[in-house]
This record gives sequence, C-alpha cells and structure tokens, in this order.
Amino acid sequence: MRHLRRATLPVAAAVLLVACGNDAARGVAVPGAPGAVTTVPPPTSTTSTTLPTTTAVPTTLAPTTIPETTTSAPAPTTTGVAPTTEPPAESTTTAPGPTTTELVYVAEPPTGTLRFGMEGPRSLQLQRDLIQLGFLPAGADDGLYGPGTAGGVRRFQESAGLVIDGVAGPITQAALADAIAAAAAEEPPADE
Repeated sequence: MRHLRRATLPVAAAVLLVACGNDAARGVAVPGAPGAVTTVPPPTSTTSTTLPTTTAVPTTLAPTTIPETTTSAPAPTTTGVAPTTEPPAESTTTAPGPTTTELVYVAEPPTGTLRFGMEGPRSLQLQRDLIQLGFLPAGADDGLYGPGTAGGVRRFQESAGLVIDGVAGPITQAALADAIAAAAAEEPPADE
C-alpha cells in the first residue's frame, strides 16, 4: 500500500502534463519548479474519479494521494481564455440612408435684426459691407444669410468688441455702418 501512494504522484503529474498538452507556458507545473500552480481543463466525460481543478504541485516529491470524488457534472475551471459568445443575429431591416437637409431661407423683415436663415436685399447689403471691410471673401454676396455670412458677422463683432453671436442686430448694424463710413473717409479720392 505504501508503494501505491508514492507512485500516485508521478502518475498524477504525468496525467496533468498529458491533459494540458505538456505545455509549461499554459500553467502546467513542472516537477522541481518552485511555486508552480497547475490549472486542469474540465474533463470531457464524467467518471467516478476526477482530478481537482486547481492543484498546487509541491517542489519536492512527497507521498501524496489524489482525493476521489464523484460528481455528475465537471466543475468550472479557469483556463485564461475569454469565453466565446455567439455573434448577434443579423437584422433583416435596413436603416435609412443619410439624409440631406437643405436650409430653407425665409424672407427678411423690412427693418430690424438679420439672422441666420434669412434672405433678401438687406442681407445682400450686409454681405457687401462685410466684403468691403474684409470679413467675407469676394463673391460671397448672394443675399442668403447662411453659415458664411454668420461667420463674417462673428469676425466683425469680435474685431469691434461686440457680443459675438453671428446675429446682425441693431448694435452690430450701427457698428458696421460706422466702420463703412470710416473706411470711406480714409480712401483717397479717385483722380479724374
């Protein structure tokens, strides 16, 4: 009986090495290696004798027996591999394609504030004034108060020390009129 107990450890180590593919990099302890821990994959079939899922192998070969247990299902083990999941089922519905939103301009009021989304002769004059002062590029005068015009108004408001909101309200319009008058006074008269 004493010989059987001593012989079970080398047999158990051999079983562990064979069960784990004899790969020391996967966590299988090599006899004589200090502090090695063995991780055993779950058995593929149920038997009356199963090995424990994690066994610390001593660094010296001492008489050890493997406990016998009976289970109906293998115990879960940690293998270091991420669990696999089923890919989601493909949807049979299709998402609508990208939509294009076109800006719809509304007629500007005869007086008062000009803002993004308006169109008309006052917006056209505002654009021409901003072009003359260098806040809009040449050719940007189309009478539509769009993103470019709002950007030009913001640049003018910043240079004049006004609230920067891209809206041509009464204060911005008055400052713009003053800037146009000052620019006209600085221009030399044309020689005839």
